[in-house]
Amino acid sequence: MAHGDTTDAAARLRELHEHFREYQATGPQQRHATTVSASAPMRLDILDHITASVREVAEHTRAVNPDAGPLPERVQDAYAWMHENLADADEADQLRADAIEYRQWLEHCLEARDTETVRKEVRKQACPKCGCWGLMWVRETRRAWCTNTECVDKDGFSTSLSLGRLAHARAVARQKIRQARAT
Repeated sequence: MAHGDTTDAAARLRELHEHFREYQATGPQQRHATTVSASAPMRLDILDHITASVREVAEHTRAVNPDAGPLPERVQDAYAWMHENLADADEADQLRADAIEYRQWLEHCLEARDTETVRKEVRKQACPKCGCWGLMWVRETRRAWCTNTECVDKDGFSTSLSLGRLAHARAVARQKIRQARAT
């Protein structure tokens, strides 16, 4: 899959959706069809991922703003719809929206098998526990790990971060920067 302008969640989701529609699989990719039925003409795991991503954006938006209009027809417009409907929301809800969008962007990258972008993004962030800049992405575990030997959990294992925790830490850090610039 070619990687064009995928610097935000909407662009990456559009890329996944276009790839899903234009380059349908000729057989099962992740799910296995039974021997008595025909194979799926598309990658069902990508369809599930797109559906879950848009559903999460819609659920958060409607929980904060029940008067939000209908979802846009194009899946990549869901993020703009969320920002538009959360413009007057409180800071905590906007922080959560920012974290959802960033986490989903990283997940879209992983679905597109672009682990290099995820690795680079993880390296740009400090560990939320110790503050050092030694985060490392481990593809097999789909987690970020702190390389500081003193940054360990209660059992003595290196601190590991899920995409959700990493996205939340990034959103909080960006919020602190905005607050500092405003004063």
